[in-house]
Amino acid sequence: MKISDSLYYTPHQVASFFSISKDTLLYYDRIGLFSPAKRKENGYRCYTAAQLNELDTILTLKDLGIPLAAIKEAVDHLSTPSFITLLENEERSIRRRIEECNALLDTVSAIKTSINEARTAEKGKLYRSFYPSRPVVRVPIITSGDETSDDEWQKAYSELMAVSDCKSIISIGSIVRLDEARRFSGSICREVYAVCAGALKDSIPEGEYAYMYFSGSLDGLSSFYRRFFSALDGDGLEILGDIYEELSISTITTKDEDEHVTKLMVRISV
Repeated sequence: MKISDSLYYTPHQVASFFSISKDTLLYYDRIGLFSPAKRKENGYRCYTAAQLNELDTILTLKDLGIPLAAIKEAVDHLSTPSFITLLENEERSIRRRIEECNALLDTVSAIKTSINEARTAEKGKLYRSFYPSRPVVRVPIITSGDETSDDEWQKAYSELMAVSDCKSIISIGSIVRLDEARRFSGSICREVYAVCAGALKDSIPEGEYAYMYFSGSLDGLSSFYRRFFSALDGDGLEILGDIYEELSISTITTKDEDEHVTKLMVRISV
C-alpha cells in the first residue's frame, strides 16, 4: 500500500517520533540532507508520512557510523545498487573495527594477567615455565659507565615510545647482558623493550624460562640479582641468554613504590 502524502507532520512531531531534536532537523535541512516537503506561508516546515521512511534510513546509516556526507551522496543518487554498495562498504568498516577491538581486548587481557601474576606470585621464589615467542620492540641504551643512569634509561624509553604502538604494549622492561648482570648485579642495562600484541620482526625467543619476582623500589634490585643467580646456580640451571628485567607493576600501575614488582627472567636449557 502506498503511503499517503496528504498527511503532514510538524518538526516537533517528527523529532518526537525519532527522539531527536528539532535543531537536528534544521541542520539536516541546512546541509541539504533532509528537507521538509512543504513550507507554509508562515514559514512552518511540514513533513509527509513518506518522508518518515527516508529519515529512518538516514538515522540508521548515521548510527552505523557512516558520515553525513556519504549519506547525502547516497540519498541524492538513491538506487538499490548504490545503497547495497554503501552497506557493503560500511560492513567492511565495521569488521575492521571489530578486529581492532578484539586486538585491544587481547592486549587488555594480557596486561591484566601479567599484573595479577606479579601480585600473587611468591616474591623471591624461583619459578620455571615454558614461554612462547613474544613480539617486542627494542631500543639500545647508550651507557657511558659501569651503571645505567636514570637519564640514559629515560632517553631510550622515550625513543621506545616514539617507535611503538602504545595501544598494543603489554609490558615494558630492560635487557641486561648475562656477563654484566653477574659482574655488576644488573646496574647496566643495554636495551629497553616493549612486549607488544601482534606480529613484529623482533621477539623474545620461545623456550623454558626461569624467573623470580622482586617487590619494592628498584634501588634494592642489585642485591636481588645476587639472590637470583644464587638460586639459578643452586639448581644447576644452564643459562642460555640475557636477563629480561620486566616492570610487571610500576609507576604506570601505582604510585606506591612498595607495591612495584619487577620480574627477572632468563631462558634456560631444558
